[in-house]
Order: sequence, then structure tokens, then C-alpha cells
Amino acid sequence: MIYRKLFLAAAGAAILASAPAAAQHTLRIGMVTINDPQHNFAKRYAEELEKRSGGKIKVQVFPAAQLGKIPRQIENLKLGAQGGFISPPGFFSGINRAFQVMDAPGLFKNFWHAHNTATSPEFREKYLRLAEKGGVIGAAIFNYGPTSIASIKPIRKIDDMKGLKIRVLATKMESKLASTLGMTGVPMPFSEVLPALQRKTIDGCRSSMVVMGALKFFTTTKYITQIESGNIPSALWISKRWLSKLPGDLQKTVLDTGRDLEKWAGKMAWDFNSKAVDLWKKNGAEVIRLSAADQAAVTSKLAPLGDEFLGSDPVTKDMYALLKKVMAKTSDKQM
Repeated sequence: MIYRKLFLAAAGAAILASAPAAAQHTLRIGMVTINDPQHNFAKRYAEELEKRSGGKIKVQVFPAAQLGKIPRQIENLKLGAQGGFISPPGFFSGINRAFQVMDAPGLFKNFWHAHNTATSPEFREKYLRLAEKGGVIGAAIFNYGPTSIASIKPIRKIDDMKGLKIRVLATKMESKLASTLGMTGVPMPFSEVLPALQRKTIDGCRSSMVVMGALKFFTTTKYITQIESGNIPSALWISKRWLSKLPGDLQKTVLDTGRDLEKWAGKMAWDFNSKAVDLWKKNGAEVIRLSAADQAAVTSKLAPLGDEFLGSDPVTKDMYALLKKVMAKTSDKQM
């Protein structure tokens, strides 16, 4: 009898030892978009992190601003009330203006040039820690895609931009970008853009055709011009307070998992951008490209803005110089 009890106890211990570890930590990742590269990245990251952590970290994904608008989610990160957030780095410029350097227009040759520059270890390691003193660390970065202008009236050449009121981010560089091309920049939260277009308060919006397509801008703006005046990076941000509660090995796993998915994320975002063209066309919109001469003129007009606003700012000049240094030696091909 005693041998049977010992056998059963040993068997039970073996089963427990082989069972997956119960989740000890929960990482909530939010974003304000849905069914786009950011949402897709979050889902893949969740699967990978849970696997690499042996089930010790459970990841929950909250798209479509379920955890609040962008300012609230950034505040949640700083307080440790939310573990993760995915957004373009530019929204963290209130913590450190140097995040704006990736938004400089007219610098990158193409999608892959922007992605490869952002993910270059020499640049990413410093860039993703620009908000560390504010309680936030970047775990991954990738190129979401190039900018386009969705508009009520067609923009087929540079002159068609003159006099248009267009939504821009609330920065001096974005406002100057609009005026350089003959437009008037109107800063407003992205959530207010589509209603403003429907009321014709503004004439267009400069953003990614992927995110505008996901939000069905094509129901109002039947034209979208791929001027590719810049590329929009996106990053996974982790709360330092949340991260500090993990043992050292899991902290490393959280950050390493993000970095290791960046190559996949670039390809995934590229595919989203390729499919976005068909989505707009399928929904009755005209997808327009400027002539080679006009596209070159746009790039030429906008390229000096980075030097003007970022190269001379004591807060941003070092990171901007590093960006240009890395960019100059980085491939514009898929790697």
C-alpha cells in the first residue's frame, strides 16, 4: 500500500512539473487603431511572448482605443497602469521632442530605406530609450508606411495642392510642410478628421492610406494621392514601472521579443500597404501618383525642413544627426 502511495505521489509531481507554468504577469497592450499593422503586430507579439516566457506572461490586446485615447494611454504607461502601447513615436514628443526626427519629410528613398534605418541597432537603441526618464521604453520599431493625402478633390499635380486645408499634426514642422506645398495646415486629433471631411471643414488629410482605409475614409474622400512625402514609423512602448515588476530574465524576454519581430513586422506592414491600394480602388476611390518630376519637386521642397526644425534645435539635433548618419549608409532594399 505504501509503495502505491509513493508511486502516485511521484506521478503527480511529474505531471505538475511538466505542466505549463501558470501566468504570473499580465501585459495589456493598447492602440487606437484596429485591423492594421499595429494591431497585427500586437497579436503576433502576444503569441511569441507567451511562448518565450513559458506562459509566465499573459498578453491581452486592446485595439480601437479601448484603453482610451492616445494621451490617456501614454499617461497609463508612465503610471504603470498599462503595460504596453503601440503608436507612432511622434506622439511621445511631449516627453522628448527628439522623437520627431523620424517624421522629417523628404529624407528616405522608399519604404525599406525608412524601415532599415529605424531598425539599425546604432539608431534604434538610442531612439527607443528617448522616453526612459519619462517612464517608457521602446521594445520594437517598424515602418508603418508612407504618407498619402486623402482628399475631396483630386490632387494630380503640385499646383492642385494650393489653397487646400489639410489636417496635420500639431507641430511647427508639419504646419510648415503644408505651407511649403501651398496648403494650410489644420492641426486636429485624428478621431475628428473624418467628421471634419464630411462637413468639408477641411479638404484632406495627410496620413497613411492603410489606416485611412481601415477607417473607411474612402466613403468621403474619393481621391488619394501617394505623394510619399514621408514615412510613418510605429513602435511598441513598454511601461518601466510594469517592466520593473518582472524578474530580470523576463524583462529581457519582453524587450528581445520585440526586437526579434521587427524584420517580420516590416514585411507585414509592406503587405498591408500593397493591399491598401486595392482596397481604395475596390471602394470606388481613385489612387493617384504624381508625375516623376512633381514627386521629385515635392521631395526637394520638403527635405530642408528637417535641418530647419530639427538640426538647429538643441533637444533634437544630436538624434537628428545620428539619423542622417545611419540613413546615409543604410540599404533601401528589403533585408
